[in-house]
Amino acid sequence: MSMVKKLGTVALGFLVLGLSGCGQKPVLGVLLPVTGRAATYGESMSNAIHLALDEAQKDGSAPHGLKVVWGDSASNPKTGVTELLKLAKDDGANLVIGGCTSDVAKAMLPVINREKIVVLSPSASAPELTKKSQYFFRVFPSDELEGIRAGTFLYQDQSRQKVLIFSSGSVHARGIEPEFRLQYEQNLGGKIVGRVLLTDANWQHEAEDLLTATQPDGAYVVAYANETVQVIKLLRKNRFEGTICATSALYDRAILDANKQVLDGVFFPLPSFDPQSSKPVVKKFVTAYQARFGTDPDIFAAHAYDATRVGLLALRKAKYLAATSLIQTLHFDITNFPGVTGVIRFDDYGDVHHIPVMYIIKNGKVLNFDTYRKQLLQQIRNKILSLSKG
Repeated sequence: MSMVKKLGTVALGFLVLGLSGCGQKPVLGVLLPVTGRAATYGESMSNAIHLALDEAQKDGSAPHGLKVVWGDSASNPKTGVTELLKLAKDDGANLVIGGCTSDVAKAMLPVINREKIVVLSPSASAPELTKKSQYFFRVFPSDELEGIRAGTFLYQDQSRQKVLIFSSGSVHARGIEPEFRLQYEQNLGGKIVGRVLLTDANWQHEAEDLLTATQPDGAYVVAYANETVQVIKLLRKNRFEGTICATSALYDRAILDANKQVLDGVFFPLPSFDPQSSKPVVKKFVTAYQARFGTDPDIFAAHAYDATRVGLLALRKAKYLAATSLIQTLHFDITNFPGVTGVIRFDDYGDVHHIPVMYIIKNGKVLNFDTYRKQLLQQIRNKILSLSKG
């Protein structure tokens, strides 16, 4: 079934009974990158949102009279703005799950403020977004935390003294890179030997020249998943043996499955989602997602699932469906929400504070690095013990 067909089916499926005691029906807008460069993220998020909506309908937690309307940002800021206005003005969405990439979210902010549209983002992470609008909330942590974690990991945990940066130059990258530089170079004393801008036509030749001239022992790739894979292929081709660290944007299930060998041993920080967690809320989500879609949920599915559940709760708990009432509900009535990505509560800016954890890719699987390292050490100890016993 195509993405567009699935979206339309669910939109019709959620036209249910009217809201008792009130003439206004709650309308949830969903604005995803169904097409364009971020479409793989959009598909993952769409899967999770469908799952959350179906669960809410079955267990009775969906607001009475709920209608769900859908739009496609096409991974394009201008299109995202157009679609947002359509959802809010034409379709009457009271709250929109959208602004999935930082560039689209940034373009939407003036419209969000002018039209007073409450937007809950599952994945936009540029630091300045929540500071510029009281109507913009997100369940994904700011890039500030991810950049700091990557810098600390490369310098302290991996003892990498010289790092070459590969950057897409996107809004997403511009949010992470300064925090990484501050932590790795200024606070810890590491050396950044160069920066390769992936939008340059000759970036591959520039990268090979820098690898030869500077001999870095670490590489930090600040880009979306497809671009990151291209960089890592170049590093493998040039027999780079240092530590490769990417961003959480690499956690795209389709990309991981298609590039298992290339990505083996690559690190990246993830904000508080462990699909191997024993927590009941996580196990329930992972099991349901696997059964329905035949694959493990990635970080974007997890955050979209939480965003949907929070959005439905806000629509149900708000005294009125006006923006001011929804904002108050998100700030004061949704506290300690048990998300699959961690406990969700919004600060004064509409941010959550989930500290990223470092993960490693092994055989296509995304593993908590601390857990993986402990298991590996235990295997070595067991082998030594076995050999000593003859």
